[in-house]
Order: sequence, then structure tokens, then C-alpha cells
Amino acid sequence: MMITKRQARKDWRAIAAAFWNFWTSKTGAFILAVSGIAFGYYIFYISRPILKYETEKVTFISSQNNNEYAVSVKGKDYKDLYLTRVYLHNKGAMALSGSDVSKIGHDPIRITVPEGAKLVHYTLDNTATTDAITAHLEKVGNDLVIKFDYLNPDYQIAASLLHENPDAEFTVSGSALNVNEITREWSDEAIKSYILWSLGILYSLLLLLYIYNHWKRKHM
Repeated sequence: MMITKRQARKDWRAIAAAFWNFWTSKTGAFILAVSGIAFGYYIFYISRPILKYETEKVTFISSQNNNEYAVSVKGKDYKDLYLTRVYLHNKGAMALSGSDVSKIGHDPIRITVPEGAKLVHYTLDNTATTDAITAHLEKVGNDLVIKFDYLNPDYQIAASLLHENPDAEFTVSGSALNVNEITREWSDEAIKSYILWSLGILYSLLLLLYIYNHWKRKHM
């Protein structure tokens, strides 16, 4: 059956009307309200320091390779060593002062060295730490406490850790004023993709459900 231009325009008007009715219906109003609340929470969420960390691990030297160099740490030679870099970022919109961090003995910002890591050497990585930051590492028990003056938005602190255990996984934890926890960072692309896909699927399902119910009532 051939669809005339008049019928096509009529169908488009019906779709546009259904779309408009959807967003002005209770369901549409609910979605807009939830979206507004979510957006408001997001603005509140980023208006404070948000600490994230990430790690990357590489083989520093391996006995399986034909190496023409040697690695010696504090006078001891190592044939197998692994390098883990730990990065601490402030992803929020507010700076964090080092004086607002929980004190040692409570919940300071620290790199937790796992049992069996066989840590050989650690240092603040000045090549990857923001130049404007004054920071250092302090070993307390099995932890490396990160001390700093200020961690402004988009600033980062990096530490390089040499260890013998290739399976060692380092984490960062601690708390401060307006900072209840420090979590591992997702990539920006992964976050955006997750949010967009989730909202897109939710809105599409609700819109289809509304159009179906509208069509069903019209043809009953």
C-alpha cells in the first residue's frame, strides 16, 4: 500500500504529538524530575574534593630476558623486579589541604602495601607529580602515607614502587574533610559511555511503553 504525503505528514504529526504528550504526562514529568535530581546530585558531588587513584605495572627487569644491564638497590642485585606507579588525582571542584587529612593513627591518605609484595624501593615520582605540589612519602608500618600541602582540582601525586612479587596489587585509602573514601578511577570514556547508554536505554523503553499504551487506548 502506497503512503501519500498527506498520510505521511499525518503520521509525523501523530508521532510528534505522542512525543509531546509523553514528556507532559506523569511518566515524562517523573523522568524529568529524576533527571533534575540526578543532575543536582552530580553538581553537589563534584563541588568538593573527589580523590581517585589508578595504578600501572610494568616489568622493570626480568631474568627471562638477555639483559645488558643490572639493577642494584641499596647494594643488592636483583634479577626480577616490577615497577608499579600509583597516581592520586583530585577529580572534584574543590582543593584539598593537607592539614584537612586524617592524621597518622586514624585514617591518613596512604598507599597500602599488600602482604608478600616484597617492596624493595619507593619514591615520590616527581616526573609525574604536578610541579606545584609539595609532597613526600612516609613509611608507617606496611603503609606509605602520602603527605602534601595542597591537592588542587586536576592535580595529581605519583609514586613509583619497586617490588619482587609480580602479582602485588597496591591500593590507596584514607579520608579527609569532605572526603569519605578514595576509589579506583574509571576512565572518562567508560563513565560517559555507561551513563549515556543507561539513560538512552531507559528513556527509549519508557517512550516505547508510553507510545504503545497510547496506541492501545486509541484502538480499543
